[in-house]
Amino acid sequence: MAQEKAKETENQRPWLSWICDSKSIDDLRRKYNTWASTYDTDVEKDWEFMPVNAARILANLLPKKDAAILDAGAGTGFVGEALAQQEYTNITAADLSEEMLTVARKKQVYKALFQCDLEDTQAFSKKETFDAIISVGVFAHAHAGFIVLQNLFCQLKRGGYFVLTVREKYYAEMQEAFESLPWTLISQEQFQVYDNEIIYVLGFRKQ
Repeated sequence: MAQEKAKETENQRPWLSWICDSKSIDDLRRKYNTWASTYDTDVEKDWEFMPVNAARILANLLPKKDAAILDAGAGTGFVGEALAQQEYTNITAADLSEEMLTVARKKQVYKALFQCDLEDTQAFSKKETFDAIISVGVFAHAHAGFIVLQNLFCQLKRGGYFVLTVREKYYAEMQEAFESLPWTLISQEQFQVYDNEIIYVLGFRKQ
């Protein structure tokens, strides 16, 4: 039964396996560049509620509306829009794909946008820059793992908040990484996506 549901999900959403089967950073970048023009339409029904919930969870933790927030793996700006709806005004976008950022820029919710590889330790010139980091749909197979988590952690101010999503199947692989950093898990919610999968929204506070 589980295999049948997985096959049905793949048939209904061919882009899901296509993007998760990327073989390298360059491959991932090319795919997202290609996908940018139709991304919002393709994923809106399945995915738009996740940025909304992640932004709500951050808003419960961080009342300061001019706080410096990094949307890591911003894509076309779904998260930025959700943060703007929460009245945040100082949002920076970072993403691997220049074409995805082109779409995000048109939504006019970001103070700055940067095209970069989040695995690159030199992607940001300064450390401990942001009051909060939010990363939705980024920590997943063929996308981001421990290296990205470490790099982003370094950009977070002490006492800052990190809200991220991780699908249940990937959570076990990331568990050790989550537990290795000097932060505290202060929020956890779970949602159902793609008909039958669980995704967690985790909120950490840096010590």
